[in-house]
Amino acid sequence: MPELPEVETLRRGLAEHLVGRRVLWIDVRLPKLIALGSPDDLLGLVVSGVRRRAKHLAIVLGPLTVLAHLRLAGQIVLRASDGVTLVGGGHPVPRFDAPLPHRSTHVMVGLDDGATMYVTDIRQFARLWVLPTDEADHRLATLGLGPEPLEAGFTRMRLAATLAGRRGPLKPLLLDQRLVAGLGNIYVDEALWRAQLHPARAAGTVGTHDVARLHRAIRSVLRHAITHGVAQVLDGRAAPGTDFPAVHGREGQPCPHCRTTILKTRLGGRGTYTCPRCQPSIADRHPASPPGGV
Repeated sequence: MPELPEVETLRRGLAEHLVGRRVLWIDVRLPKLIALGSPDDLLGLVVSGVRRRAKHLAIVLGPLTVLAHLRLAGQIVLRASDGVTLVGGGHPVPRFDAPLPHRSTHVMVGLDDGATMYVTDIRQFARLWVLPTDEADHRLATLGLGPEPLEAGFTRMRLAATLAGRRGPLKPLLLDQRLVAGLGNIYVDEALWRAQLHPARAAGTVGTHDVARLHRAIRSVLRHAITHGVAQVLDGRAAPGTDFPAVHGREGQPCPHCRTTILKTRLGGRGTYTCPRCQPSIADRHPASPPGGV
């Protein structure tokens, strides 16, 4: 599933190329992707902004807003009139430079500069909502999303309060969008590795110093992905020849910090990657200096 860095990177690209463009035509090939409203109401409207909340995109067109959630395998590609890919984001399959439209292209939007925006999804789980702009924020608020991890409201104290007294393991807690918005499987694994915390550790046992490391790790991992490029993971494996992600998708490979073999387990139904030396159980909590400078 596209996570916060993937959606934020997509938002930035769309904001650069969509704002000021007028919608000329819309072709909906799979109606079930439209969860609410009529795309035809967007005809003639001009894009005035593109925002993000957690893993949701909000494309604002004056009085109407399109909320988009790419879910497991959704993808948005914006192509110029000459076929050049201006923006590609979301799930990396099919490739962003693949011929379009294809059999997984479900919505197409034509713009006044000749560009076309394609919404594709090989799993057909993505959803779009067309609704009045003054209702968009209310709809997002009803989802009960937690704080944005890169914004000022996500403090060490707030993270500590989230974890305090909870008996459940750390990783599923960090994946709960009601507690921290936008984190997903890949970046939680990366943050826990940087913070030297085992994903199965009981959240309530994480002390003050560990919380501080985890807080820094979450932010540093997300900032790295947004600034230097999102994690390249295909079919559950990190792309060869890349060094990010460091542990997710690297079962059987050496940890980049200590060279111990990375293990894959399942926790809460999710594939989970750890270094047994950098992320010991609570009984063995004396690893070397943190990886990644955290």
